[in-house]
Amino acid sequence: MIPEIEVIEEINDGTVYLRKITKNDSEFFFNNLNKKDLITYLSLGPLNTLEKSKRLVRSYIKYWEHYAQYNYIIELREPQVSKVGSVSIWNVNWRHNRAEVGIWIKKLNWNKGYGRKSLNLIKIIAFNHLKLNRLEAHIASDNQNSIHLFGKCGFKQEGILKKYLNFHGTYHDAVVLAYLKTNFC
Repeated sequence: MIPEIEVIEEINDGTVYLRKITKNDSEFFFNNLNKKDLITYLSLGPLNTLEKSKRLVRSYIKYWEHYAQYNYIIELREPQVSKVGSVSIWNVNWRHNRAEVGIWIKKLNWNKGYGRKSLNLIKIIAFNHLKLNRLEAHIASDNQNSIHLFGKCGFKQEGILKKYLNFHGTYHDAVVLAYLKTNFC
């Protein structure tokens, strides 16, 4: 049962904008989710063809319509609109009011604060609008950049899941990080 929620299609902090993914984002996904340095720790990819990217984006839009997953494009709008990545609330469990969060940013835009700002905006959506109680991330233990990013955003490490993630045929331990609504101001 889905509680009384308000689905937000766009939110910003004045610098970083999160907006609902559209079919026009297929090419952006295709152009970025086939780069080894970007997809190393992603559960999807590589997107080898534009058609595969279009299918992925169509499935994301369908998930949105069924209240199962919310995929946002991360944009900058000054001096012009530029897409820098994507952040998602996914694997939503309405019975327990929890979901997972994932993010990727183009390497050109790493270490500029866009990931931190995006995760902070996604917490607003998750807790204020979707009425979730818990957000969690499962991050490969050797992905120290992501673990550090989530830690800077207040996510607390709760444990390790052994051989939990399978990237390109190799199993990796996953660090479980979570952020609870009670910690959200």
